[in-house]
Amino acid sequence: MGFWEAVVLIVAIVVIGKVMSGGRWNKEKGRWERHSPDNPYVRASAGDEVTLLRKEIVRLNERVQTLEKIAIDPSRQLSDEIERLRHSPPRAGGNGHHTDA
Repeated sequence: MGFWEAVVLIVAIVVIGKVMSGGRWNKEKGRWERHSPDNPYVRASAGDEVTLLRKEIVRLNERVQTLEKIAIDPSRQLSDEIERLRHSPPRAGGNGHHTDA
């Protein structure tokens, strides 16, 4: 391999590597930018992802608090107990109704 073939090969490897890294050449700044705002191939920055995850955690915590309120609501517990008794099979030796004589 000659000198110029080696130079071309090295330049090709560098260019392909830059393209695969998701960056672009910024003409205004005269340099290669890895994370440019208008590059569709670059993933959102880690800061944005952390912010989204924090918002999701807050939303999930609010939902858990709502579910806890429902689970420990005394009137709801009483209502569930009444429904459970209403649908339970009658006891042996009786007609299923309680009467006071």
